Amino acid sequence: ISLEDLFFTSRILKRPQVYKALLYFPFGLVLLAFRIAVCFLGVIVLSLLPKTSHTRSFLLKGLCKILGFVIEVDDKYLDDSSKLLVSNHVSILDRLAVNVMVPCNTVSKDFHIRNIDSLWFWKDDVRYPRNLSDDAVSALRTYIDSSSIRVLCFPEETTTNGKIGLLKFHPGICTLSSSVQPVLIWVSISSFMKISPSVIGSTVFGDLVWAFFLPCISFTLKVLPSIIKHPEESIEDYSKRIQETMAKSLESSPTIYTSSDKDELIKRLKTSALPASSCPASSQVNVPALGLQSSDQDILNMQCTQDLSMNTAAASFGKTPKQRMLSYQERRAKLIEAARIKYLQKRCKIVKEN
Repeated sequence: ISLEDLFFTSRILKRPQVYKALLYFPFGLVLLAFRIAVCFLGVIVLSLLPKTSHTRSFLLKGLCKILGFVIEVDDKYLDDSSKLLVSNHVSILDRLAVNVMVPCNTVSKDFHIRNIDSLWFWKDDVRYPRNLSDDAVSALRTYIDSSSIRVLCFPEETTTNGKIGLLKFHPGICTLSSSVQPVLIWVSISSFMKISPSVIGSTVFGDLVWAFFLPCISFTLKVLPSIIKHPEESIEDYSKRIQETMAKSLESSPTIYTSSDKDELIKRLKTSALPASSCPASSQVNVPALGLQSSDQDILNMQCTQDLSMNTAAASFGKTPKQRMLSYQERRAKLIEAARIKYLQKRCKIVKEN
């Protein structure tokens, strides 16, 4: 499995028919504006209610229906004694989907317990530090064990397409509890065009706009039996066992790639997407374009060097940057053509002498 296979690189996976897209576009804009307003008000109301109240649960489910989020849950293995939930990460709305199933908090990047019902519950803040102090781990374990509300973590630390494989889990997550309950998430978009919920390198704003613009997004949640750490099992082995169990249930494969590898991939994709310079560097000469053999490159470079030592000033100085650039390119082309002609003349002379 290659790293690129784990992520969507295009938002639109299948082009829709043009007339359907044109007919839906004005309706989608109205739907987008309405859902943004409803979401803002809904999150404020939910922040004022206790997480375990039935009123809050009812309002949250109603809010999801208005936003077009259909959430199907299979929670027959949900264990009340297991306080730490770990899940694969497919979209920025995964936290919201899990909260519909069961109220839960999450762990922020500084490894503090954070209430996800704040106004920034959709913020993709899941990067965890690699070096944790024993005091921080002990404090978190105590909080999780004594809390009546579960804690949700995404050990992959970033989103994937959820189809090919799972990223390597952050081992620090598994130190927070000796009993971990995996939650599997599948996301599908029911519309006239096939859209990916998250694209590599996309922003939170972009993902939210598409989520509110489309008519419906379906989330399928499945709870697996709790996985308990063996007495002699290391944290690395425990984390790997959880990853393999979840990957098998997802019908995918565990991988050794990490969220840092995704960051490097994004940098490479951005670099490769940069437009190439319209003209090559002055120190580089396209030898095949001159009709010469590669073995003669040294002679050509020497001839160009001699020509460049002469006066190459233009007849007139351009008034605009565009004119000055054209003047430079014309002079450069003339120098290369002159060097080519001189080289061919010398070449022919040598051949005749031989």
